[in-house]
Amino acid sequence: MSGMKSFLFSLFLVLCVNASLFAESGGNPDQLATTDSINRVQKADSVKPVDLVDYIVKIFNITKPEEKRSNRKVRFTLFPTTSTSGKTSFTSFNASFLLGGDESNTNRSTVYFYPYIGFGGQYGFDVQSFLWYPKNSWNFIGEYFIHNYPQETWGLGGNSPEDHETLIDYRQFRFHQKSLKEIWPHFFAGAGYSLDQHFNIQVEEGEMNEHFSSYFPDKNSTSSGVVLPVKYDSRRNSVNPKQGFMVDLTLTFFSPALGSDDKWQSLFLDVRKYFPILTRNPGILALRSYYWTVLSGNAPFLDLPAVRWEPTPGQSSRGIQQNRYRSNAILDFESEYRFGITDNGFWGGVVFGSVTSASQYDTQQFMYWHPAGGVGVRMKFNKYSDANIGFDVAVSKGFVNVYLFIGEAF
Repeated sequence: MSGMKSFLFSLFLVLCVNASLFAESGGNPDQLATTDSINRVQKADSVKPVDLVDYIVKIFNITKPEEKRSNRKVRFTLFPTTSTSGKTSFTSFNASFLLGGDESNTNRSTVYFYPYIGFGGQYGFDVQSFLWYPKNSWNFIGEYFIHNYPQETWGLGGNSPEDHETLIDYRQFRFHQKSLKEIWPHFFAGAGYSLDQHFNIQVEEGEMNEHFSSYFPDKNSTSSGVVLPVKYDSRRNSVNPKQGFMVDLTLTFFSPALGSDDKWQSLFLDVRKYFPILTRNPGILALRSYYWTVLSGNAPFLDLPAVRWEPTPGQSSRGIQQNRYRSNAILDFESEYRFGITDNGFWGGVVFGSVTSASQYDTQQFMYWHPAGGVGVRMKFNKYSDANIGFDVAVSKGFVNVYLFIGEAF
């Protein structure tokens, strides 16, 4: 009973904090949409926006590129990045385009492709897709990957000790697909499918091996289930949000009837809010929180909620090592201030902080909180899709890491 009370309190806290943020903005999606393009401040000052391609064109003296770029239907971004763990070398490919309609009533669709190879035996490829049909009538969200992914783990709970560090080697296949139909303006509901398979799970020999081996009786695991998502999203550009409010609630029901090893259910709640700050070099105050938990049943160890493994796009908990905390529930709060450095929009900067907690295992008691924070710079790669290159340095107690990625953290 105490666990249920803690769960309800945590859920209530997340909803209340973010509902208050929405209320402060006035709660009017149409009004929020009018601030979609912060670049109008730059235009008012007669400063021409510049991106990396403009400098490349100038250096190599390429003739008449602007007209071709402005009329191009698909905007591409290709740049080396790092993985969410910070250990892996990526080449990140991003394509932004319209699936019909026009930019006044249809969000730009985005597809990411990450082929990668790392120094610790990690290799594979990821594909993430965010597709918007004309007038935002449908939203299709997918994540598909194949990984060979040896990685450290520290056990379960919010205060797992450093000396419990253990290497787990495995291969993973993921197929996640959600299809959402617009029911009311900015409000979507739908269904989907979730499949995660882990193969050839091997646990490093050591004092923790005996503890972990009880979670891997067959050295393989399969979680297969039906997804029921609902979402409110008034953002205009998910690659670089400058306004709007998003709340995404996803329930997943895993069942042996669909090939899952066990019957279990999970919930993921993600809330994000963006406040435009209209100065000479425009700024954005971005706030986010998420709650991820197993509602019932027995989830496989590698499918339990873990830091920087949340099933949503973006970078979370920068400064905390991926997989460092794992349990049946995780609660996270983050904030970031994004600001311009140059008038032409080419250089920008960010300052960010977060606090994350994993529950005491098999409870909803969040007793240990882990803060992290850092700074970063942004370079405009494509002024038409508004895609930035992000370079962040983040720290937490006993850990520091560098993150290089396309887009924004959230």
